[in-house]
Amino acid sequence: MRRLHLKPVHHRVLESLYLSSRSAILEEFLRRDAQIYIFAGAVRDAVALLYEGRGDGVPRDFDIGIAGVGKEDFNYVIGTYGIRNRHGGFVLQERDLPSWDVWRLEDSIGLRKTGTSFSVENVLKSFNLDCNAIALDMGTGTFIDAGAVESIRRMRLDFVERAINHSHPTFAAKALLAQMRFGYSISVPMERFINRHLDEGSLVHESLKSFPALSVIPYNNASQGRVIPA
Repeated sequence: MRRLHLKPVHHRVLESLYLSSRSAILEEFLRRDAQIYIFAGAVRDAVALLYEGRGDGVPRDFDIGIAGVGKEDFNYVIGTYGIRNRHGGFVLQERDLPSWDVWRLEDSIGLRKTGTSFSVENVLKSFNLDCNAIALDMGTGTFIDAGAVESIRRMRLDFVERAINHSHPTFAAKALLAQMRFGYSISVPMERFINRHLDEGSLVHESLKSFPALSVIPYNNASQGRVIPA
């Protein structure tokens, strides 16, 4: 995995985060000597805009992992601000701004499901898709890249090297929707993975996250589903 310094991306992501009053939560975690990492979509889309001139770079949401704080402190800082999600973290919302999905990084669901030891690198491997496998360390400004920059540059979707596989239907849906949204090509193994694991429920759930202005109309199975404007 590469360590990079992408100052324009760093500036853009932090600028978007600090538009929100929720930024006070991040400052509180920093006062507690936590490490804060911004993952996946918000970082990916900023890289695509600033280095490849694609997309608008406007984040749909933020995936924020907090490391180095105990469960009690984590829940104390964030518990009154957010709603618990199904993975053990919290969703924080503010009107007219992207939602935040915040979780204690040591409790990342992919690591818990597979019994994998904690590291930021392993969290990225548990993201499965290379286009999402990038994290910004807020404290140092360092990006940890597990293949996302190359995926964005080549407009090609594949698995992260040594991916920590879990939640196959979820990632099959994410892969298909990434192909639709960005126009990426997909590798043969990824195509096989989608065909094998895609199911209707995961496709509907992930579609509503990726395309909030669309309705998903399923047929008898997920492979026959179609996405149409609401």
